[in-house]
Amino acid sequence: MSADYNKLATTGLKGLKAVGWYAKTLSLNMLRRGLILGRYTLACWQKQKVNKAFRVVGEEFFQALEQGETNPLVVSAVSDAVNRAKDLKAVKDKNYRAVAATREKIRAAWIKESPPVPAVETPPPAPEPPPAPAEPAEATEPTEAAPKPGEPAAQ
Repeated sequence: MSADYNKLATTGLKGLKAVGWYAKTLSLNMLRRGLILGRYTLACWQKQKVNKAFRVVGEEFFQALEQGETNPLVVSAVSDAVNRAKDLKAVKDKNYRAVAATREKIRAAWIKESPPVPAVETPPPAPEPPPAPAEPAEATEPTEAAPKPGEPAAQ
């Protein structure tokens, strides 16, 4: 009888352990989803800043054209505005990459594995050449040429 209780107790403990793992994973992933929401909010705000920076680039570009500049991108105001827009866009892209990394962590948490490491693609091995036909030992007489695949055989 006591063996049945011990078996039941160990089964129950295993069940509690699984419930604990699921609860921990679920709560951790909820925190990660909150982080994703925060990153998306930040990315939207940065997108507005990028749009404004590109408007400034356009304004500076046309002002340089109106002043008679033949190559307005060499004007310091235009090049500074372009650099600022590039920097803002890089920060926004960094947030999107962080969101993608967080999503991979969420996927990996349910698999009970570490996040996947990007694999380096290797080219497939080259096929081996077909073996060369064996040459006859004595080739003193000329043999009749084999018919070509597209032509009918001569009889």
